[in-house]
Amino acid sequence: MVPIINRQPVYLLSVISLSMSGMTHAQTQVKDQESTSPLEIIVTAPRRPEALRMTPYAISVIKGSQAEALELYDLKSMQSLVPSLIITSTANEAQSTARLRGVGTVGDNPGLESSVGIMIDGVMRARTATGLSDLGQVDRVEVLKGPQSGLYGKGASAGLIAVFSKKPSASPHQSYSLSLGEYGMSRLSMAMEGPIFQGLNGSFTAFSAQKDGQYRVKTGEGPRTETRDNNQNLIGFKAQLATDLGEELSARLFIDYLRRDEFCCSGTSLSIGSTRAYVDLLASDEGTALVVDPSSRLSFSNRSTKQYIEDWGVSLSLSLNQVLGGQVNTITAFRTYDHFSGYDADFSSADIYYRDPDGAFGNRFFTLSQEISWDKKGDDYGFQLGFLADHESLRRKDQTLYGADYESYLGLLLSGGVDINRVSSLTGLVIGQSYILGDGARDIHRQSTRNWSFFGSGYKQISPDLSILGSFRHLNQDKKVSSEFHNSDNGRACQAAINLSSTGLGVLCLPWSNPAFNQQSLAQSNKYQSLTGSLKLRYVSGHHMAYLSAATGFKGAGFNLDREQIGTSLMDRDTLFKAERSAGLEMGYRRAFKNGQWSLIGFDQNFKDFQLNTFIGTTFLVRSVPILRSKGFELEGRKVWPAVGITLDGGIVYNHARFGPEAVAGLSLLSDNRPSFAPRWSANMNAQWDGQWKGIRLTGLMTLRHLGPHNTGSDLAPIKVQRGFALYNGSFELSKGSWGVSLWGQNLSNEVAQQVVFSAPFQTGSFHGFSYAPRTLGIRLRYR
Repeated sequence: MVPIINRQPVYLLSVISLSMSGMTHAQTQVKDQESTSPLEIIVTAPRRPEALRMTPYAISVIKGSQAEALELYDLKSMQSLVPSLIITSTANEAQSTARLRGVGTVGDNPGLESSVGIMIDGVMRARTATGLSDLGQVDRVEVLKGPQSGLYGKGASAGLIAVFSKKPSASPHQSYSLSLGEYGMSRLSMAMEGPIFQGLNGSFTAFSAQKDGQYRVKTGEGPRTETRDNNQNLIGFKAQLATDLGEELSARLFIDYLRRDEFCCSGTSLSIGSTRAYVDLLASDEGTALVVDPSSRLSFSNRSTKQYIEDWGVSLSLSLNQVLGGQVNTITAFRTYDHFSGYDADFSSADIYYRDPDGAFGNRFFTLSQEISWDKKGDDYGFQLGFLADHESLRRKDQTLYGADYESYLGLLLSGGVDINRVSSLTGLVIGQSYILGDGARDIHRQSTRNWSFFGSGYKQISPDLSILGSFRHLNQDKKVSSEFHNSDNGRACQAAINLSSTGLGVLCLPWSNPAFNQQSLAQSNKYQSLTGSLKLRYVSGHHMAYLSAATGFKGAGFNLDREQIGTSLMDRDTLFKAERSAGLEMGYRRAFKNGQWSLIGFDQNFKDFQLNTFIGTTFLVRSVPILRSKGFELEGRKVWPAVGITLDGGIVYNHARFGPEAVAGLSLLSDNRPSFAPRWSANMNAQWDGQWKGIRLTGLMTLRHLGPHNTGSDLAPIKVQRGFALYNGSFELSKGSWGVSLWGQNLSNEVAQQVVFSAPFQTGSFHGFSYAPRTLGIRLRYR
């Protein structure tokens, strides 16, 4: 019987389908190992290759070939294959958040690190957004749930997403792929691999993708001219060298590059407030939506949302065998991520306020890391000891500029729509001279973070059936930030209103127009240490495995890299927020059987001083929520019928997440309430079929993802609740010899659902949403 939750089907199966050989160790190079069975699933969660049925971790695995068949090339699109994973983006692709079991850090402020870490080919990424690039040729993705700070360093207080690229083969191979689809979608990719000379193999993957935006845009009087938004336009490559110089040394070198030049992100209207009439009065068209119709995907924006992202890096991993009776592994990495974008801050075709796509708003990360570890294994034990040092440099530029209608709109707000020139009477300045077009705030924040940590992990066989496993990490972090605040008009209007003791200062003296920030500098620093780790007991008997686990997590303190003001006349010179700590308990059982397995895992996670970044209509608040608890269970399974070529896998997650009863300043709805993006139920199912017909290979794949009702706003406003919904993806391929052709589709039921619902800035009662992509159908031609 299939249970029905909110009239959506939930299927009792899991996302774990992968058989492989030649494993890349997470953050560490390891030797290739062959699975004992073609159906065996090998993972590297415990920092060593291990069969999934033996692993005392809550882990889901995404098969690279499965994602490719569905035209899923980045983590944000692959989330449909893991029930408890949710990745969302807001005003641009650099503001993205990953969540597991309902827990994750909102990504609108780069001062906050990610609670769910992302690691690609052994290298931790600076923030969620820096790990959402096109991944190229993927072997697999492992998603580890629960605190992982003991194994994987900074962040990872709620989980880890680990991506592993395909290892170059010694057999020469080439492949080419062309995909065409709706909304002007096209993707061209090529991959080559093979021997370069004896003992050295290489691979090179290049790709280019374009797609028209899902939103139609009304631009009013401009200056924007683009009439589509949320498009795709990217190009990139990934090169890899791999060598095995006998039994003594092996190495892998990665070089990757990605460039995105797009327009993102507009939203569609979900609720129309009383201020719509003011916007309509100032715009040359209707200004904002006349009726609520999310399916129309209609947005309003007179300013450009152009975004540019450049992301590239180099990493080298080495493994030296027979060193002090063990193996020494090192990985060295350098990465840079550069983003800037424009932003129509009022989400209307009136010209109220904005950010220019001229480079004055964006983030730039430089990261350098070095890890070295020593592994040793005995007959009934194994351990690893290591050291990691990394340096992160962040430059954040922020900008908020007045549009031509800013002063008039504030006048309408302050007078209830009666007096468009109300601001002039409050400031005593000539009409049109309080807030001049193009003036506003221009800030620069420079943050430097140095981390160094000692870590270790190991296991000991206590008896033939019972073993103990553990990990630890001692982290030291030194974080410094210098901020420079500038008002090009010196906050003229606000100061004039203060001098006259006028009313309405809360509107006239918003952070970007407040003279308290005039040519101000601010330097802050923070140092701290943490000790995290895990302890696990594992019992194995035949095809049965059970475990009990306790783990702690940690995410460092930081600084709010937005303006903070105290009342209407003072800037806040202390923007530090507390470190986030977590502790989790798990009990798990796995059962392997012929051509399949299933698992049941119960979890209870507690977060202290959970870092929450929320938008309240005009500004962002960073608050430390005293208590957040997430508990529930995950039931996963996989079954293969080799004789008929059918594979079914999937999972269901029940998650009861709740904030504590403590009051949180500015966020009255949080107390004793469920956090955002924490549906009580989530599930997915994947069905694959492989067959033959007259020498032609036939391959079909269908996936379902279900998310129960959940709030999509950090402030938990009731209007931001997204009802339960399901997304269906599918593909069907015919191939013969070197050629293949396939039909594919995403969101086949054309579900209209919102990733994030947010308050329309300056527009009381109006709310907009960033929608999931509409149904997209396409065709792909391959040559191998």
